[in-house]
Amino acid sequence: MKQIKHLLLGWVALTYSSLGQAEIHYKIGISDSFQPFNYRDEDGELKGFNVDIAKALCSDMKVNCEFVVTPFPKVIPALERGSIDFATSNFLITPERAKRINFSDKYYRSTTSLIGSIDNAHQNPNEVLQDSSVSVATQQGSMQAKYLKNNSLAQVKEIKSIGAGLELLRQQQIDYLIAPTLFALNFLQKSENADLDFIGNPIDHPNLSGTVHIGISKHRPELKAKLDQAIFNILENGQLRIIINQYFPFDVYWHHDNTETTNQTAIGTFRRTAYR
Repeated sequence: MKQIKHLLLGWVALTYSSLGQAEIHYKIGISDSFQPFNYRDEDGELKGFNVDIAKALCSDMKVNCEFVVTPFPKVIPALERGSIDFATSNFLITPERAKRINFSDKYYRSTTSLIGSIDNAHQNPNEVLQDSSVSVATQQGSMQAKYLKNNSLAQVKEIKSIGAGLELLRQQQIDYLIAPTLFALNFLQKSENADLDFIGNPIDHPNLSGTVHIGISKHRPELKAKLDQAIFNILENGQLRIIINQYFPFDVYWHHDNTETTNQTAIGTFRRTAYR
């Protein structure tokens, strides 16, 4: 019965309503693939950093918002069609994406790391990716997938979600996973993954690090200004910091205003915890 409930919830949009202007209604694209950004709890409810950010923004804008569960590779096409209005889906801005969708101001910062066996933690990730004998998983449609196609000799396996890739890694069906550092941090902190680790430092490439933004449909040109103001408001009133503190052990918005420093802090925090 629980499995049936979970499947039904996967197809039904989850609704979050704020007080105020009920006539304004936005559909938010979000995946349910991985903690701590977006996932389902044991009751099938959507939870996570991106979920709480979206709720706070909708409350600040005094609008009704409806979550539409959308796999990451399908988010941009859905925004292009106008079937969703915006998406808290961890977007880095690229020229290609900017032709298809609009972007809000930043709501956190990110880099990319390689994850694999703890025995290989000392290796240089760039050198690992030039080894044609190793297999590396990456999320379909991601900037990491594009990077591997253009910069790696490794055997690339595209998967539907980062969570699925981490499970393949744990089962030793792949050698490595390339993913946003903060996604991997939550996974690596679990005791059952004690034999896995970050491989070296975050990968130094401009397409794999930077500020993270909300994707906005070009069918809703007025929405960018509203979301930018709402992001500013929750930053100023402390709501953003409260949400960040619920999910991360350091400030992922400011932290020296430097992406590389932020995510090296993530790796350092994990390693200090793991090896105490």
